[in-house]
Amino acid sequence: MSASEVCVKLNELVADHANDFKQFRGVRKNTRRIINMQIWNAERVFPQARNCQVWAWSSGLTNYICTWQESGELEAKASHDKGVETVKQCLTEQWKSDFVQTSSGGGHTFFQQEGSKTVVSIRYFKESRTILDNWKAILYVGDKNNLNAEVN
Repeated sequence: MSASEVCVKLNELVADHANDFKQFRGVRKNTRRIINMQIWNAERVFPQARNCQVWAWSSGLTNYICTWQESGELEAKASHDKGVETVKQCLTEQWKSDFVQTSSGGGHTFFQQEGSKTVVSIRYFKESRTILDNWKAILYVGDKNNLNAEVN
């Protein structure tokens, strides 16, 4: 994807949040064991992204999440930094960003604009549920209230 194609898709994705990301949903996953949400595979709109999904929570909130594995902390940070630069190029000046260091040693940058419930987030972290040195990165678009939802 070219930089301009990424920006077009990212802005379409942000705009489609109000429509529960219906334009980006693919095949619905079997979520019978998960009673509080529905999950769809989703179109990939970000160069680094691999596993993309739309999550619709029973609370009425919806988010788009893409995850990808990195080989180590330095690679995860580099992927985060590249993702942040991409998002900055795509969003207008009305979007403000904040960076937070995470307890895992990773980082989290989120973008929001005043008066909007939609946030765009890029973060990287070491998985806590494994003894391995697994690092992941995430692109998140959705409600700020769901920003800390657990990612599987």
